[in-house]
Amino acid sequence: MRESTRHKTDSSVLALFIKNFFMLFAFRGFGVLANLVVTILAGRTLSVELMSEYNLVFSLSNLLVIPLVMGANSTLLKILPESSAEERKELLGTVLIGNIAICLSFCLIGYLVTPLICRLPNLTPGSWYLAIALAVVTNSCILADTVLKADEKFLRLGLAKVAGSVFLFGSYVICILGFKNGSLYKYVTFNVCGQVIVLLVSVYRIGAIRLRFRTDLVRKLLSTSVMYMLSWFLITALNSADICIISAMRSKYDSGIFSTYQAGIRNYFSIFYNDIFATVMLPILINRGIDSKRLARTVTKFLPVVFLVLAAGTSVLLLLLLFAFGKKYPVVWIYVALEAAGIAFQGIYYFFNSLLVTEGHVGAKTSFTILAKPFLFLIATIYVCTRFFGITGTFVSFTINQAILAFLLLLRYRRTMRYM
Repeated sequence: MRESTRHKTDSSVLALFIKNFFMLFAFRGFGVLANLVVTILAGRTLSVELMSEYNLVFSLSNLLVIPLVMGANSTLLKILPESSAEERKELLGTVLIGNIAICLSFCLIGYLVTPLICRLPNLTPGSWYLAIALAVVTNSCILADTVLKADEKFLRLGLAKVAGSVFLFGSYVICILGFKNGSLYKYVTFNVCGQVIVLLVSVYRIGAIRLRFRTDLVRKLLSTSVMYMLSWFLITALNSADICIISAMRSKYDSGIFSTYQAGIRNYFSIFYNDIFATVMLPILINRGIDSKRLARTVTKFLPVVFLVLAAGTSVLLLLLLFAFGKKYPVVWIYVALEAAGIAFQGIYYFFNSLLVTEGHVGAKTSFTILAKPFLFLIATIYVCTRFFGITGTFVSFTINQAILAFLLLLRYRRTMRYM
């Protein structure tokens, strides 16, 4: 009887996983396709030099959003399902009030430091302000997404992403066909507006919120979220450092070529992994009884296959992107190979890092430690490789750094977590 009940439970978990996976994959697949077309349109209508600034804005936005969210998304994903209806109202109210205060302070500080920040090559005040605006609305979308994921409202989440993607795609097309030109500032503004639409659809009838700020709930959130935020900041800073360093040390053309190879691939990989697997599917699997140790052992057993699949998929997507961008973006096979290997190592690191995060505060602290110890060395690797070997060196540093992180995380699993 007990065996039959267990089999039924495993079957229901598998059925739920398959249903939610295909629902999210369909919606996010549409969003990725729309964003892919948008990226191609930008690449074909902007010069290589302007594409450098275009990608730099998004890299800065990804970095700026971290202190706004403060890791609350990861903590909420664990706390909300365990909260009562009344606790949920006060928790969301506290987060809303606190986040508004943080965003207002952040915008003021961002405006005051504009002269200092815009010393960075390829960055103008207009681009900096758009990066701030994009970070603020993205932060709001992340928090709204987290609530929907915690409530398992995946249909609403998918519809919100589709609505934003449709607006974004339509805006780019109208700008190009209607006004006969592309514009860096218009394109980024469209992205900001697209995120606003995602936010509006996400929060529609999201549930009651009690506008009350409770310091005890803030302490509860921060006790775990600080570690998530620090880890998130370091990995994002590392992934943005190469674009910033090459912008400062090499020509705008080299920076544009590198950012075109890197930015799109990283973005699509991040969308698939973070939006579908890490923050939805992995928690569902573990919360429904899947043994994380067994999952880690299985992935480790097939690690060479996983590496080859990720590398091959990255290569194909990158080549398709480059052909779509046109002749001004040459196919350099060594760049393709290095990028494919780097993304494959990054995928392995992300997977095992996600397993650590599900362990709670201890796992988050371990994740931060693994990244923090070699962080300065990794940044120095980017600088030295770029300084002496140019754009090829920057690609090499990306692959080396991701391989180091993947190795360190696997080593830590063997020594302390005993998953292997």
